[in-house]
Amino acid sequence: MQRRKIGIWLLAGFAFGVFILQPLGLSLFLFDRSGDSGHWPSYLGEAFETVWGFTDVDQVLKNLLFGILGSSLALMFSFRKSVFQLNRKRMEGQTLLELIKKGENDLVEFKSSLRWDLRQSKVNKQLEFVIIKTIAGFMNTNGGNLLIGVDDNGNILGLNQDFDTLKKPDTDGFEQYLMQLVSLKVGAHLCMAVNVSFYRYGENDVCYIEIAPAKIPVYLSQDGRSRFYIRTGNATRELDLPEAILHLGKEKALYN
Repeated sequence: MQRRKIGIWLLAGFAFGVFILQPLGLSLFLFDRSGDSGHWPSYLGEAFETVWGFTDVDQVLKNLLFGILGSSLALMFSFRKSVFQLNRKRMEGQTLLELIKKGENDLVEFKSSLRWDLRQSKVNKQLEFVIIKTIAGFMNTNGGNLLIGVDDNGNILGLNQDFDTLKKPDTDGFEQYLMQLVSLKVGAHLCMAVNVSFYRYGENDVCYIEIAPAKIPVYLSQDGRSRFYIRTGNATRELDLPEAILHLGKEKALYN
């Protein structure tokens, strides 16, 4: 994938060098040689016609040189962009470590895994519901941050065992499975409220989920009935019908 991206950058840079840089440079040269007389756009048109002279050996060499120049510039830009993204990722990763050190609270929750039961050493669908329940709780309150691959004490366990349970055993497969759960259990219209990213610490990956508060009440269906969850302190709690009505009434009053 990385090689493919580099190849695309090189091809785009080559085309930029031949069909943008060369005509601009040539048109400015012709315009300057004429004593700055006439209209520069007319020289630009002449320059474009010259560039397309692929039957002229000299012009072919010029195209090749400008193409190499364009590819070199594109490669430099791509490299700088990659370095910038890497530095930003490192800064975000450090910020996440600081978040983990502070522990769980009303806006932060840790989960050891998405679906692999560490105690029973097998897939446990109930753990998936716990994840979705937590996401719904954040949506029904003030939003928050869910970290998967971190235990209650802030130890980074990673996602490797979860990966092994997926058809696509990597971060992409993990994100796809997680978003599928959100879509099925919470609603496809609420997927936009969930932002998923991954950070690697040593040999372990951590899934970091930023959850925005929902503008409408979010319910989960379980055992034939709808359930309503909110965040209270560092826990996710289910409200019964009277409590849910009271909670939603308070929320409505806050925004009126």
